[in-house]
Amino acid sequence: MTHRGPVITAIVVMGGLVGFMTANSAGALVTNTAGDDKGVEVPAPPGDSGQPGQGQGKQPPGSSESEAPPPEKAPDKPKPPPAPTFPAEAMYSGDATGSDLAIAVAVKGKQASAYLCDGDDVEDWLKGTADAGKVELTSKNGESGLTAELKGKRLAGTVEFRGNSLPFSIAVAAPPAGLYRGENGKTTIGWIVLPNGQQVGISNENGEESPAPMLDPEKGYVTVDGMRVDAEKVTGESTW
Repeated sequence: MTHRGPVITAIVVMGGLVGFMTANSAGALVTNTAGDDKGVEVPAPPGDSGQPGQGQGKQPPGSSESEAPPPEKAPDKPKPPPAPTFPAEAMYSGDATGSDLAIAVAVKGKQASAYLCDGDDVEDWLKGTADAGKVELTSKNGESGLTAELKGKRLAGTVEFRGNSLPFSIAVAAPPAGLYRGENGKTTIGWIVLPNGQQVGISNENGEESPAPMLDPEKGYVTVDGMRVDAEKVTGESTW
């Protein structure tokens, strides 16, 4: 009968211990047995532990959550139409609404002149300004006034005289229509020639008023009591 010596016994024990440790180390990587259906447990990649600060929930650069879209540009407000302006020189004439009163307004630059007349016993001369499509005129005694503005190609506004206030809308008066004035030191005459050729005017001789004699604009004068009265076309710059 053979007996194992101490040396052989120690070698056998050491070899068994090493094999046990090797098998145990390898078994740490495999957790399922022959009947386990969960498969092999794969170690989680670094940073995916589910703990805050470990990369969970991060969005790639340029994503909708990390970068807000630019604000929408507000639509441009429509620009108001430009204010109407007078030509360098213009003439308007016509009747006040519902009245026999004729009105003529002459504009030149930023100055305006006007004449009101009913052809009988109402007349007045006015002076004032013209700017940005609007006119404001008054008589010397301040008893008459006129304010108006351009409405398309017409001049519309209100005239006040002898306690009356009348609206009007008058058209462009192309020559020979327009406003004329004549003086000879004794007689002063005003004429409004309307676009349809009709004339309205008053002759004032030493304070006595009467209907003005007919004027031939091409001839340019009339005769009153044997005396010639030259008719000058009134502009916005005319004075009296």
